[in-house]
Amino acid sequence: MKESVNKDLVSINIVNWNGMEYISRCLESIKSQTYPYIEINIVDNNSCDGSLEFIKSHYPGIRLAENRTNAGFSRAHNQAIRMSRGEFIIPLNFDIILNPGFAEEMVKAAKSHSDVGMVSGKLYKKFNNEKPSILDTTGITMNNMFSGDRGENKEDCGQFEKCEFIFGVSGAAPLYKREMLEDIRISDEYFDEDFFIYVEDVDLCWRAQLYGWKCLYTPYAIALHERGATRKDDKNIKKSYYIIGFRNRYLSIFKNSLLSNIIDHIGHIILRETYFYLSQINNGNFYILKVPFSSLSLLPKMMKKRNIIQRKRKVSGKYMGNFFFKSE
Repeated sequence: MKESVNKDLVSINIVNWNGMEYISRCLESIKSQTYPYIEINIVDNNSCDGSLEFIKSHYPGIRLAENRTNAGFSRAHNQAIRMSRGEFIIPLNFDIILNPGFAEEMVKAAKSHSDVGMVSGKLYKKFNNEKPSILDTTGITMNNMFSGDRGENKEDCGQFEKCEFIFGVSGAAPLYKREMLEDIRISDEYFDEDFFIYVEDVDLCWRAQLYGWKCLYTPYAIALHERGATRKDDKNIKKSYYIIGFRNRYLSIFKNSLLSNIIDHIGHIILRETYFYLSQINNGNFYILKVPFSSLSLLPKMMKKRNIIQRKRKVSGKYMGNFFFKSE
């Protein structure tokens, strides 16, 4: 049974999978937040590095769920959302370190407009103890239906210093309003559990935009991110995750795209897809040829979800097209 929602509470949810190297710094940054109303929920995906035992012994007040297998990012975060009691949900990667005012600024942005359902802060890449200056993300872009992190790997020169509406927010440290999550869920899924991991954040933001919810970027909510912590030392994991990620991109397009957008820009789409595959093959990444075929078995499920999404759509093709087919 879902617990009553606290309208001022921020639920910070972490999915832990062998996060021993990072989890303490992440949790300490949460405990240092200036925002007074925060709960922490952790879903452990069958960690075997001692991080689960560390959490139990050092942070006994945290609400904890233990999975017997690695359920994946999407399913575990759905678990955490169902555990949560807050009106504001922040699914947080364990390789994130929050500045003290992060939660406070995210909530302030979320409350600024009634139709804002998602908020992105400014994330920097974490390099040892260097002063952060290289951007990790200031939100998600969708140029030519390829998702990207706005500003990634660029020096912060003050180019992202205003609050503005954007397509979506990276799943590393987003804020979602519970009202939005309940509006866009399909059955009991907020994140699509068929995705397992990767692109589930893009998919959720796309669906939210179709339903009339907006995403706001605030430069005042700052955090550090060590991207790809769970796969940085394993080439095989990287390869399998990339295949899943590219597959999920196609599934997300199949579920959410509008036929009018595809028809109006079919030339650009074909050119961009062709360039993508040729560049991957040129770099020796022949595994990329498996991606289109890996999507086929999930298409019947995606069709059912697409029918639900398109019936609830509230925005025009022109509105959505502005996200996909314009230069940054």
